[in-house]
Amino acid sequence: MVTTTKSPRDALVTGMGFCLPGRGAPTATPGQFWAAVEHGESFLEQDDGTYFGSVPLDFDTVADRLPEIPPRFLEKYSDIHLYGLLALLEACADADLDWRAGALSEAAVLAARNATADTIVDTYLPVLLADTRTISPREARAVLFRNVLGAVMSDVETTQAGLVGSTGPSYTLSCGCASSSVLLGNAARMIAAGEVDVAVVTGADYWRESRLRQYAELEERSVAGTEPQTATLVHQPMRPYDERAAGLNYGNGAATLILESREHADRRKARTYGRVLSQVTARNAQPNLALDLTGAGAARAARSCLEGFATPDEIDYVNGAATGDRAFNAMEGNIVPAIFGERAAALPVTVQEAVFGHSGAPLGVIGAAATFLMMRHGHIAPTANCEKPADVCTFDPVPGTRGRAARIDLALSLNYTIGSVASAVLLGADDD
Repeated sequence: MVTTTKSPRDALVTGMGFCLPGRGAPTATPGQFWAAVEHGESFLEQDDGTYFGSVPLDFDTVADRLPEIPPRFLEKYSDIHLYGLLALLEACADADLDWRAGALSEAAVLAARNATADTIVDTYLPVLLADTRTISPREARAVLFRNVLGAVMSDVETTQAGLVGSTGPSYTLSCGCASSSVLLGNAARMIAAGEVDVAVVTGADYWRESRLRQYAELEERSVAGTEPQTATLVHQPMRPYDERAAGLNYGNGAATLILESREHADRRKARTYGRVLSQVTARNAQPNLALDLTGAGAARAARSCLEGFATPDEIDYVNGAATGDRAFNAMEGNIVPAIFGERAAALPVTVQEAVFGHSGAPLGVIGAAATFLMMRHGHIAPTANCEKPADVCTFDPVPGTRGRAARIDLALSLNYTIGSVASAVLLGADDD
């Protein structure tokens, strides 16, 4: 067992909530999330045989859960706003924080977005295409309201903070698939510095399936040569770490973690999942959009993240970030031995992307949530859709659907993106 020094300003995770792909209804609660992750169940295959992580929403159900928002306003919210709000509600319920009674009135409300164009395009086009000579005043107001609400990247954070009446720090961060991972570090540092006692971190993103099909067709036309390529898959499943890996399936949704100072959590006798001990962001000096297959930036971020807290030999598990395409698989195959040396071959490294799809900004929160639940249950979840590990796997990807029993005291969660931005988060079990 590894013991780290405890402080009243430790950043403890006390709640988690989701609005992610599921079977017939969104995956919402930690229990539903764990039931899928534990055995690597995938929610990506659609009725027509294509693969995309859809999150269906029922407006009446959402309206019933948010009576504070008049239906005439709520109907103008985009799906991404609703994803973020629903994930927030689930996280508050899980943490037993009554936001209606002001429990988040001074909280930091931080959101991560992957700068996806779909919601912005869907917001701006009606404004640009509106016939100002014939549009009714009511519809003009609706078009303008939707534009104001959703035309900026801070839309999810704005709607969340407004709902809970937060007066604390509130902002949106976008640095690709590492976005919510970086925010976990920012939130932990705010708590350590005494700026806040509670922080809400949400990752949310939205992709329109029809546009992904167009994107996939353009990618097929663009490929030349035999170098590993990132690829969007629509007609076959993603298979991270598998020898048949050919690309990634996208998925929509949101995921939220609530962090509290130990002092605040102890005062209200909150149940805890674990601690966010350290986080570091790094980047290679690569040209824009270039992908460094050596993974040097991610390895540097991980080593810096461990410094002063743990040695590589004390890490029990790594939550990876490979998406299922050959380029990122090869990159992660270089990162793990660069950090762990000869230990890499026996080290369990798994990823949950083939459960919910490659969702962009939520990935950091999803990886951390999955890791904390593995700590709680003493079970390493397998890599979904990995059946035949590829030769590039210099680690144990835990293939299959059963996973394995294991004690996890310390874990690393990695996230990185095209452009070589990388984040490493050190997560620790809390033995109180």
